[in-house]
Amino acid sequence: MSFTPLSGALRALARNIPRFDPRAANVQIGRSLIALAQLLTLGLTNWTNLTATILGVSPHAHCEPPRQFSTFCLGQQVPTAAGQWVGIAILLLVMSGVFPRYISILHIWVSISMNISLSLPDGGEAVAAFATIFIAIITAADARICAWVPPSRTLARPGLQAIGYAAALALNIQLAGLYLESGLSKIAVPEWLDGSAMYFILRDPYFGPSGSVGDIMRTVSDTAPGTAILTWGTIILECVIGVLLLSSWHWKKYALALIVTLHLGIAICLGLWSFALVMMGTGTVAAYRLRSRPHATLSANAQPRSTPAPVT
Repeated sequence: MSFTPLSGALRALARNIPRFDPRAANVQIGRSLIALAQLLTLGLTNWTNLTATILGVSPHAHCEPPRQFSTFCLGQQVPTAAGQWVGIAILLLVMSGVFPRYISILHIWVSISMNISLSLPDGGEAVAAFATIFIAIITAADARICAWVPPSRTLARPGLQAIGYAAALALNIQLAGLYLESGLSKIAVPEWLDGSAMYFILRDPYFGPSGSVGDIMRTVSDTAPGTAILTWGTIILECVIGVLLLSSWHWKKYALALIVTLHLGIAICLGLWSFALVMMGTGTVAAYRLRSRPHATLSANAQPRSTPAPVT
């Protein structure tokens, strides 16, 4: 049995490690978009609505062990509004870019807390929970005081660089699987398969679009071709995004462009702005780029060369 293809793929991945920069701008932009989405949820939603009793599940259930370590519980038996302000403060620090190596860990705390301690978490909270874990691993190599400041050309800890690349690759695969699963699973639903699903979604009294946007979308979906394009186009778009994310890094930028297009459309039509920002932020980090040549790395005792070393 030959393992040549597998070993070749592993060698190719190893060659990419020096070309990956965990301090790249897309990491800070992505984590800031996720934090902005969470900030909109915490800052613009009434605390009573965030912790309402839903389907007989009272707020007390959100602080039962081991959930009492949630940002919103802080050791209490029920979620407290003080945790809401703690979360807002942490999210503002994430967006400011200060000490990314350490603040990213606090970002995980807030993300997981929002997923387990709020009454109505949506898909955005679930995605943010796993995305911030991978982002924290990526930023472990980022020792800058502020992530918005351009990094130096040297990376003194290539071991953390390799771990960061593995985390970016894992996030990339996770997000690709999410889009492929979302697209392919729709085929099993009769309304999506026959091309009529968007007709009913756009007319939902609670989640459907309103105002002029609603009028335009309902007019488009009044015709069979319009409804079919919106319905099947969504399935195709999600599957294409998944495939592009799993392709060479040169193609990932096109996946990001489609992610932004898809979720802007969903946000405009259905008002899911927080969810859209989380997906766009996660896609920004997952659609990583590699440099054309490796970074130079210097150990603590090494002296820089008077002339640059050749790139092989």
